Amino acid sequence: MSDQIAKLSAQIKWEPVDTEDGDTAELYYSADSDIAAIEAFMGTSLPEDYKWFMTHVGRRILTDKQVNIRINGVWMEFLDWFRDAIDVLTFTQMACDVDDDGDSKIPPHLLVITNSISHDKLLLDLTKGNYGKIWYLSCGIRERDWRNHNYEGLVLMANSFTHLLAQIVEGKPES
Repeated sequence: MSDQIAKLSAQIKWEPVDTEDGDTAELYYSADSDIAAIEAFMGTSLPEDYKWFMTHVGRRILTDKQVNIRINGVWMEFLDWFRDAIDVLTFTQMACDVDDDGDSKIPPHLLVITNSISHDKLLLDLTKGNYGKIWYLSCGIRERDWRNHNYEGLVLMANSFTHLLAQIVEGKPES
């Protein structure tokens, strides 16, 4: 599996590591301990392809227009980078915090892998029935009671993180 995601990741143009300012590649990668913190919070392991990506590619910005595609009716132009494990955990904790009325920003057992400035989100599903799938949640969907959610309001973007990258590389959704 890591061979496939490595090949796909290499075909996407990422902003280079800014070594002139003293940055090192390690600043962009997620540490195993940070990934373990996500897994502890979520109560399950992350898909192997996503863990590989976070530890080998990391949080670099996309530098080309490969993401100017539509997947299941959603324009991917909002996608400019994937977050590192620390941000993923922080944004997920904030989004799944339940208020006094039982409302939260995202359904339980979904992980915020990136979000846009307007708060559109890509979510990684960690439930048994949909493990590894990637969902889109529009900024137009406000907090609500997700405890008995049936994926209403979410758009399926990919069957896995690898599948999402394949669609970006191909420039069109896979069947």
